[in-house]
Amino acid sequence: MGTRNRERRAAKKRRRERSGPEPRAFRHGSSAGAPFDRAFLREAIFAAAELAREPDPAEYQELLTVLSEGGGTMAGRRVVDAELSSVLAEVVRRTWRRGWQPDDLARVVDRKLSAVHEAFVVDAIAADAAVFPPVPVDSRWAGQISGLGAEVWWSMQESHLHQWATREGMVRVEALACAIGVLSFVLGLPALPVLCDVPGEPGSGGATRRSSRRSGHDPRLLDRVRGLLAKAESTTFAEEAEALSAKAQELMARHAIDEAMVAAAGGQSDAPVGIRIAIDDPYASAKALLLSEVASANGCRSVWGKDYGSTTVLGFEADIDFVEVLYTSLLVQATSAMVATGSQIDRHGRSRTRSFRQSFLVSYAERIGERLRAAEAASLEAAEEVYGRGALLPVLADRSTAVDAACGSAFPGLTSYSVGVTNHAGWAAGAAAAEMASLSGRQEVSASARA
Repeated sequence: MGTRNRERRAAKKRRRERSGPEPRAFRHGSSAGAPFDRAFLREAIFAAAELAREPDPAEYQELLTVLSEGGGTMAGRRVVDAELSSVLAEVVRRTWRRGWQPDDLARVVDRKLSAVHEAFVVDAIAADAAVFPPVPVDSRWAGQISGLGAEVWWSMQESHLHQWATREGMVRVEALACAIGVLSFVLGLPALPVLCDVPGEPGSGGATRRSSRRSGHDPRLLDRVRGLLAKAESTTFAEEAEALSAKAQELMARHAIDEAMVAAAGGQSDAPVGIRIAIDDPYASAKALLLSEVASANGCRSVWGKDYGSTTVLGFEADIDFVEVLYTSLLVQATSAMVATGSQIDRHGRSRTRSFRQSFLVSYAERIGERLRAAEAASLEAAEEVYGRGALLPVLADRSTAVDAACGSAFPGLTSYSVGVTNHAGWAAGAAAAEMASLSGRQEVSASARA
């Protein structure tokens, strides 16, 4: 109890030092029937966002009620809602500048708060996209907006909060609490590495940003690879899957090495770029390990953000696109094989399914990594016959050094992690499944690559 009281006193002291509005002072920010002072109202909204994180809920509820009442008039409530929308727009834009992207923000709000909060933040993302269209900056950003279904469905002539509350079946104070909760949470997010330009602010990206112009990259190639992998995932014949994957391997191996050599010959100075790939529970650590193995085998580096449900992959453009496609395919294959094993119980009838599946995926990831590295070595050997060892190795070494430097710059002070295995049956089953998995890793460059 003593600790809780000290926390309350410390919170009040911090607010007094910032000269932020207290609930009673806020009540006098407007006389009856008169509009609120907007600067004062803005302070009140930020004060409510901070109070939402404090240990004393009474003060928060008091200020929330005052904001909800809006001075007792419809006009006052509209002013509150308009200022809240303005503050949210400002904070969302600031979040983009700090390295977050639409998928990142929606995912972390869903993970840490709730699906209802996520629905609200998706609307905030839609409002930003309506002002700053994402298409000219980065195709992935536009894809994230579309994938989230972030569209302005509400009438811009009326309060968004009111319309959102009606749609969600909430009373006003509940909807306001949700909005303040989102604001409070987003304000507390740390900065992330900036991976692309922010819509409306060209040139805002960092050293690892992706641009809308993709030199030398043929999207039709990835479409062909995706088609091959989709067939490999669906077939029940191992020989057919291997043949399909071999073709995908050939296509990507030739493209990646050719692209590197052409860039070097032309004196081009492409830089590593980055993307984030969602890593969902359950078994997130094992899935992150699988992505790490795929990335490493293909000249990329990966950094798992456990708290945010994603892994950042850094590398050259064609490589990271391929890593994403291959990881997705392998995860589909792993999940299918894992689920096919059914539930697991020990001799005492206790469930061992979770430990079995965790061990399965860890073993699968490690064995896939071994296979991919072997395939990469074969690709390199074949490519040396085309370009010559003396010409090829320095180019690949320079690219590896550049990726390492980009990773070190984006994530200084990285730490490694280990994934535990407690179920030997799961380990054996995962290794067996990895042996049967269809790869699209860099294997042999066929004779056609020499044409």
